[in-house]
Formats: sequence, C-alpha cells, structure tokens
Amino acid sequence: MRGGLWALALAFGPGLADTSTAASWRDELLTRFNEERARAGVRPFLPSPVLSQVAQEQAEAMARNGQGREPWPAGVTSERLRRVGYSAHDWREEEVEVPRGALEGSLASSSAALDGRFRDLGVGVAPAADRTVYVFLYGWHQGEFFASATAPLADRVRIAAEMLARVNEVRRREGLRPFVASPVLDRISQAHAEDMLARSYVGHRTPEGLGPSERAVAGGYPSGIGENIVAGRFSVEQALEAWLASPGHRRNILDPGCREMGLGIAVGEGYDAAPGGYEVIWVQSFGRGS
Repeated sequence: MRGGLWALALAFGPGLADTSTAASWRDELLTRFNEERARAGVRPFLPSPVLSQVAQEQAEAMARNGQGREPWPAGVTSERLRRVGYSAHDWREEEVEVPRGALEGSLASSSAALDGRFRDLGVGVAPAADRTVYVFLYGWHQGEFFASATAPLADRVRIAAEMLARVNEVRRREGLRPFVASPVLDRISQAHAEDMLARSYVGHRTPEGLGPSERAVAGGYPSGIGENIVAGRFSVEQALEAWLASPGHRRNILDPGCREMGLGIAVGEGYDAAPGGYEVIWVQSFGRGS
C-alpha cells in the first residue's frame, strides 16, 4: 500500500504545522499537490475529511511514540479506514518528518501523488520534540473504481450482442447451430439479476423458492430454461470465461436442444452486505422456444 519516495519538494512556512490553523495548512498542502498534478496533466485531489481523520490519528501516534518515519503496518491503516467508513479499493500512505524550528521544510511526496487513480487526499500533522510529523493518505474509493470499471456495461444492447456473438462462436466450433436472441429471455434474465442485487443473494432460486423454469413460465416463456449466473465480472469476456471453465455452465451453453438465449446484467450497490458494497451480477438463460 505504500510507494517509494521521489523528489517532489514542497516548501512550507514555520506556522504551517500549528494545529490551530489546521484548515489553512491543509488547504495549502492541497493547493501545492494539485499544482504538481496539474503540471503532470493529472486531475486534482479532492480533500477527504475521513482520510484526514485517519492521517491525523496516525501522525499524533507517531509523534507521541517516537515512531518517526517507521510506517504503520498496512493492516492498522486498513482497519482505521474501515472504522471511519472509507471503502478503499486501494490506498497509499506516506510518513514524512521536518525538523522543527526550520524556516521552511521540504516534504518529499510519493509517486502516488501523481497517480491519477488516487482522487482523495487526507493530511495529518503532529509536532514532536524536535520534529514535525506529516502523514499523507491517498485514496482510491471503491465507488469510483466500480463506476469506472462498469461504465462500458451501460450499453446493454451492445453487451447483449457481444455475448451472443461470442457464445455462438463457441457453439460454431462445436458444430452446433447458433442461438438467436430472445427478448422474453432477456427480460426474464434481467429481472432475476436485478432481484438478486436488490435482495442480496446469488442463486438460481429466489428466497421464495422459485427456480429458473418457474420464473420463466411466470414471465411468459413457453417452456423451461437453463440458466447461468456469475458475479463480480466486469466484461463479457470475463463472464463467459467463468462460465466456460465450469462444466455445468458450459453444458448449458453447448446444449444442442436450445435455440434461444437471453442476458441480464445488474450493476450497482446492494449485493455485498458490507458497507460500500458494489456488485455486477450476470444472468444468461437458454430455451427451446415455442
């Protein structure tokens, strides 16, 4: 979780570490970092109060315990981030010391300072006997990661067409006739995907015990269906690879008796029971048609 140091020098006046002016020196640090990011063509940091809370706690503990720049174990920082409610996809932390009483100090920033994935910045500062301890926390929130990773899934028509084409290529190699798209199976698959996301379960049976064929008949499909489900995949390629690696799912894809295919994708918060949970759930269904 920590990057190597590099030679970015940021100069600060002697009053910067005065805790009575915390807002002003945090603003100054944010400005300096964002000037460097702008020069590098990287989007600016956003100030994060919860990251600053953790950074401040760690800076004070380091100053109090004489820990110096010895970094905290990653597990300690992760637990503190969890406690304040920050759902981190990734983070970096840097601890820096500046001699007290100097007219200006130099803070060396880690390469994470110019990493565009990290958008949130937290800063902590604490005076020790002969030095001032700074802690910088750079955060990549799970929500931002998820939004970026799933943005291509917004075009459901394109995604369904890509999945159908890839599945039919697999069937062609096995000498099987291709599937045709079924709007009814699309609707049934989408409804089940959204229900699983909304009610925090993944399975072929609903909490009421309804299985794929029962749901299909209730949804207006004329016969029973086969069904594949996978979660946590961010592309057609990833979802299909997971299904083809599973003998049971692969049998559904290569069922010679099925003629039609449908696809559903549910994207968003809700499946993961932990705070800040995000998920993608795919449902693929196969039927014989009328």
